[in-house]
Formats: sequence, structure tokens, C-alpha cells
Amino acid sequence: LSTPLNPDPRRLRVLSARALSIVMNRDVQNFEAVMAFLDATHRLLPGLVPAIKHMKIQFGLKTMVGRQEGWF
Repeated sequence: LSTPLNPDPRRLRVLSARALSIVMNRDVQNFEAVMAFLDATHRLLPGLVPAIKHMKIQFGLKTMVGRQEGWF
């Protein structure tokens, strides 16, 4: 997930599946990679996810990390 994001639809699908797998498995150690993927996707394809949804997803991921690490 650390490779540069290429707008190729096949590559985007693979990276999306990897990000989803990280989230579904609650692999908190790799959430930063998911956050970077979300940011890159939002920059390259701003119409794909509305800004408010993008912020809510990132907030949710940060909350999951906080709970896992005992912040809350």
C-alpha cells in the first residue's frame, strides 16, 4: 500500500481491496497506510467520495486506532 497511487482502474481496485482488508481485519498497525491511500485517492479523484464522508471515514479510523491503543 506504500506504492504511489496510479489512476489505473485495475491498480486502484487492488489497492482498494488491500485497504478494505486492513480495515476489516482491524490491522491497526497498517491503518496509516489506509489513511495515506484515502488521502491520495481523494486528491486524485475528488468526486469519488464527498469531502464530508472522507473526513468521517478518517475520523472513524483514528477512533479505532485510539481504542486499540487504549486512548479512550
